[in-house]
Amino acid sequence: MYGGGSIKRTGLYDRVKQSLLDAGLSVREKGGVHPNPEVGFIRELIAEAREWRPDVLLAVGGGSVIDTVKAASMGIPYDGDVWDFFIGRAVCEKATPISVILTIPAAGSELSMRVVVTNGEKKLGTASQHIRSFMSLIDPELFFTLPAVQAASGVVDMMSHIMERYFTNTSDTGFIDGQAEAAMRSIMHFGRIIRREPKNYSAWSQIGLAGTFAHNGFYGLGQEEDWACHGMEHALSGWKPSIIHAEGLAVIIPGYLAFVGVRNPKRVAQWARNVMEVKEEDDAEAIREGIARLKAFYREMGMPDSLTALGAGDAPLEELAQSVTGGKTLGHFVPLEASDVLTIYRSVYQAEV
Repeated sequence: MYGGGSIKRTGLYDRVKQSLLDAGLSVREKGGVHPNPEVGFIRELIAEAREWRPDVLLAVGGGSVIDTVKAASMGIPYDGDVWDFFIGRAVCEKATPISVILTIPAAGSELSMRVVVTNGEKKLGTASQHIRSFMSLIDPELFFTLPAVQAASGVVDMMSHIMERYFTNTSDTGFIDGQAEAAMRSIMHFGRIIRREPKNYSAWSQIGLAGTFAHNGFYGLGQEEDWACHGMEHALSGWKPSIIHAEGLAVIIPGYLAFVGVRNPKRVAQWARNVMEVKEEDDAEAIREGIARLKAFYREMGMPDSLTALGAGDAPLEELAQSVTGGKTLGHFVPLEASDVLTIYRSVYQAEV
C-alpha cells in the first residue's frame, strides 16, 4: 500500500518491489491513498484483500498510508463494516499483521496502537494492540526529499503527541515528565536543523526516532491522557480535508494552552519553564512567555498562526464545537464544554497584531 507518485519518483517503489520478489514472495499492490484517509477507500481495499488473502499488509508511506493499512487489517477478518470500530459498535479482537516502511516521520503510526480515518465530515479514531506493526523500517535518507511543509508538519505533529500526554492531572509522574520534557526540547532543536539543512542525516535520525517514541505510548505511562487538541483539529480537517493536520494543531495548541493555563496553571507553567526554558517565577507570566516562544517556534517551522491563515476563516465554529464534544466534555486535563471549545476556536481566529 502506498500513496501518490513520490515513492516511484524517488525509486523507493522499485527497490521495495524487487526486494519482495527476490525473497520469493507473491505481491499485490494498491496505491492512491490520500491525506485524511477515507473509509470508502479502505472498504475497497478490504474487499480486494479478502480475495487476495494476504499474510501481511505492508505500508510504504507516512501516517495516512499506515492508518489505511491499520484500518484494513482490522476489517479483513471482521464480518461487519470497518466503520463499526470507530463508532464503538465493535472492538478489534484480531487483525491481519502489518509492517511499515516509513517515508514521513510525523504521525508515529508506525508503532502506535491508534488509527484515525475520515467518513464524510466525521474524522474518528480507535485503538487496538492488534494493529501495532510487527516491523517498522526507518531510514533517515528517505526523508531527504520531503517537501519543507511535510518535514515541518512532522516535527509539529510528533511534539503534539507528547503534549497530549504531558498535560495530565495524574500525580507522581516525575520520571516520565523528565523524559517528555527532554524529548520536546530535542524535537525543537533538531527540527530547526532539518528546516535549515533538509539532508542532515544525523538530525533526521533523531527526529525519526522521536516521532516513533512520541506516539508508542511511552510518554503516557501510568497517566490519564488528554487529546483535546487533536479532537478540535480533527473536527476542522474533517470539515475541510485539505487542512494539514499539523498546521491545524499549530493554530489550536497555543489557544488551548492559554485557556487551560488560567484554569490549571501549575502544569502549564512547569511546561513553560522546563520545555520552553522560561525563567519567569510568576506562573501566569511564565505561561504567557512559554506560549509566545511556542508560537515563535511554529513560525520558524512555517506554520500558520490563525484559523484565517489556515484557510478556515469560514469554518462553522459553533457547529464544530458541538460536534467535537457530542453533548459531553472533551479532554481530561481541563474538561472542555462545547462553549469552551468555541472560545478556543474564536481565540485563534485571527493572529494577534
